[in-house]
Amino acid sequence: MRINGSGSEVDLEVIRQASKQIELVQTTEGIKRQIKREVKQDIKETAPSREELQRLIQEIRRKLDYLNKYLKIDIDDQLEIPVVKIFERDTNRLIRQIPPDYLLELMKKIDQMLGVLLSERV
Repeated sequence: MRINGSGSEVDLEVIRQASKQIELVQTTEGIKRQIKREVKQDIKETAPSREELQRLIQEIRRKLDYLNKYLKIDIDDQLEIPVVKIFERDTNRLIRQIPPDYLLELMKKIDQMLGVLLSERV
């Protein structure tokens, strides 16, 4: 449907579609902001204090020393999450990794897919 007013033509369907796209972008942005707020709040509520975390790590290391093993904690560059590895002290062989490599790769792929799904166009 076209409306002719004051010498210009306006296509109402184009306006409706543009309005829906703008609402979708605004809704998506609102959802992303809400998720970020909730995640930050959950982290604040459940995260142990720095001192408590250091104490727990020292206790784990002390117990692993008895078993002739050692603990290494790294932060994954892309995901920014801790990766815990347990090695055999004598041979330097990796015994266990938490989370395992296959889960790290899966998490990275999911993160990439979410980035594509939630990309914005205005």
